[in-house]
Amino acid sequence: MKSLIHISNSLNLTKQEFTTVEKHILLITLLHLKNRQGFGVNVDDKLVVTFPATDIKETNLVRIKESLDKITSRKIFFDESTKSKDYFGYIVPFTYANYEAKVGAHSTITVELNNRCNKLFLELANGYTTTDLQTILSLKSVHAIRMYELLMMYRKKNEWVIEIDRLKGLLGLNLTAYKSFTDFETRILKYTQKELSERCGLYFDWEIAAKERKKITTLKFVIQEAEGLEREQLAEETSKTIDYVTSLGDVQVANKVRSACQKYTLTEKQI
Repeated sequence: MKSLIHISNSLNLTKQEFTTVEKHILLITLLHLKNRQGFGVNVDDKLVVTFPATDIKETNLVRIKESLDKITSRKIFFDESTKSKDYFGYIVPFTYANYEAKVGAHSTITVELNNRCNKLFLELANGYTTTDLQTILSLKSVHAIRMYELLMMYRKKNEWVIEIDRLKGLLGLNLTAYKSFTDFETRILKYTQKELSERCGLYFDWEIAAKERKKITTLKFVIQEAEGLEREQLAEETSKTIDYVTSLGDVQVANKVRSACQKYTLTEKQI
């Protein structure tokens, strides 16, 4: 069974500064917060998560130490402006991080979240994207991780139109990076295309959607849906339903069946 993560669309559409290891920490944190996600969250909750250090797929203690040091100062830039109101800003999501390894015991990482991030991490009312943690952990580039997250957000529409400057921001790139479209296409688009097709079974291509004179400004991505993810989501929901039905007593089950028969006008033969 895959480890499915729900990433709120509000979080997914932020500009992030994380390295690959730091991104792993963020996503593992989301996995452990999954049971607290929903459509009405307590913004004052204190969120502390502890997980096995081996989960981040990094064994070099120097790099782990460096990642924990930097993740507590990494910013997320959010922009929720509308036509009638400008609303944007910066926030540091991780206020505390530590690594602990005892002799004869497993090593762990503990992180504490800034409660101002509670809505970004937990609130799903404005839509969310389901991704697979194990798939993400197999990716070597943070740009590939971000492309996977963003493309999965639009996978059901099978296409995504976005300005190149906006895409650079979502990938954590400066606007001055890869001024030549050929460089951007080769080093970012073609690289992530290859990595996602080989490691995720997620296929995408792109075409020019708009130009300003000779400058390419907007791209249209065509996405082939990742195979199997919907089956995993169905399996997860089916498992929850089975657990719920199993917890019911005979009388409750009979009442549920009777209610369903009346609602959908099922005959005895159909049951």
